[in-house]
Amino acid sequence: MLGMRRRLPAAAAVSLAAGLVMAGGRWAPAVNSVRPSPDATTAAAPALDVRTSAGGPTPQAPLPTPSLPPLDLLPAEPVPAGSEIDNGPPTVEDADGIVVHERLAPLVRTLLAEAEIAGIELEGTGYRDIAAQRRLRAANCPNPATSPAEECSPPTALPGRSFHESGLAIDFTSGGELITSREHPAYRWLAANAGWIGLRVHPDEPWHWSYRP
Repeated sequence: MLGMRRRLPAAAAVSLAAGLVMAGGRWAPAVNSVRPSPDATTAAAPALDVRTSAGGPTPQAPLPTPSLPPLDLLPAEPVPAGSEIDNGPPTVEDADGIVVHERLAPLVRTLLAEAEIAGIELEGTGYRDIAAQRRLRAANCPNPATSPAEECSPPTALPGRSFHESGLAIDFTSGGELITSREHPAYRWLAANAGWIGLRVHPDEPWHWSYRP
């Protein structure tokens, strides 16, 4: 009976110790357990959640910033051409005395400022509506309804066919006079400087420049 009394406390002690170990979440490794080699540990998985001795996560190196592809700009949309009959009246703007399409106005202002700096006196008329085109035809053409432009003096397009009606043409003057000669200093200056904004001269009319990029 004495022997039995000695075994019961020992068994209870073992059960208690096992319970404490399980409750604490720590299992002591077996004496003869096989430990993985350092190489095997490294290859198993990346250390995504490595913790320092203080319990916090180990700082990770910042990820490299991805490089963006170069910006591919689309070509600029040209100013639309067309008559009032097809598209309705354009939106026009006064560019220092010459009324033109609103998108052409900033360029014309720059052109006039550059002419002034160069000592070139430059003015002109730009937009006119279809009613004004009819009045010009009546004043300039033998038969306003049917005469070709070249039979008019000066040449005047039929209503609905003039770039002036879109605000995309300018009849340039210098000193209040129409530029009729290619030897005129103002014409020679325009020939050297108007192309960058898309203005091209009419082959038979040194004063008439239209937007043709």
